[in-house]
Amino acid sequence: MLILALFLAVAGFAATPTPADLPLDLLPLEKPTLYIVGDGTANNAGQAKNGQPIAGWGNALADYLNPAKVTLANVAHAGKSSRTFYNDPANWRTVQVRLKRGDLLLLVFGLHDVGPPYSSTSPGSIPGINLESTKDLTTPDGKVEVAHTYGWYLSTMATEAQEKGARVFLLTVVPRNVWTNPKVEFRDATPLTPPPVDYDARNDRIERGNANGRFTRWTKELGQREHLPVLDVTNLCADLFEKTGRETVNGLYADHNQTNAVGANVVAGAIIAGLKAFPASPFVPLLSEKGQALPFAELAYVQVNPAPVK
Repeated sequence: MLILALFLAVAGFAATPTPADLPLDLLPLEKPTLYIVGDGTANNAGQAKNGQPIAGWGNALADYLNPAKVTLANVAHAGKSSRTFYNDPANWRTVQVRLKRGDLLLLVFGLHDVGPPYSSTSPGSIPGINLESTKDLTTPDGKVEVAHTYGWYLSTMATEAQEKGARVFLLTVVPRNVWTNPKVEFRDATPLTPPPVDYDARNDRIERGNANGRFTRWTKELGQREHLPVLDVTNLCADLFEKTGRETVNGLYADHNQTNAVGANVVAGAIIAGLKAFPASPFVPLLSEKGQALPFAELAYVQVNPAPVK
């Protein structure tokens, strides 16, 4: 808890008044379930190539939630893109049929969505958020899969969840442990050569979203278009990590994509701080004492994206 408190303090997280109660039509009929739908950054185990154990932030989220008030279902799947998660009957369909009014769904993809897919076995989706773009892919059994854009898969899952009465929040990707500095070249976070005398660690910059930030940008654009709330995890964590320092942050990762257990806890805490910052946040009443003790993230990381008043 100490390392997380230090991280949040250095990032300048704001104190915000407790949000108002939820409208009656959004109150759950029974104890809600919080679903995490995503990839291995949220749910992972095993070891990285260097032997370090891997941990996803979704499991670490449990410490910040009150199990008497909410059930956590971390159904994120390592290696999945939005396309492969949606298409796999063991993934999205098992979630969709269980959703009920009052449930909450955190939807986060992008790490494995880099495309376009060149075959049915490649995980990528078609780049962008255009709902009309498609590509026919032949599966190994000779059937034709109609592949769609990254935005189509997120939008479709969000719509199907909302139809069941769930509230959907889009999250942008967690930053990878990939750093740059004008004076030194890194392999992930490790300098390839001794830094020169004029190297300044304050100029170290972490990657703000894979694929040059395209998936972070597309997620935020999709949220605006579809009127879905978005938590900018990419920049929330990147600001936090840059203020904390590359060498300390390097100790939170098992490899350039995946966090270790300490890093997963830090990311989970940052996400909880961000979710608390939404106006009338449905997450605040569901938190444990540990979650309640966290400060609210600044509103700069939150996009409410309300639907226009008719």
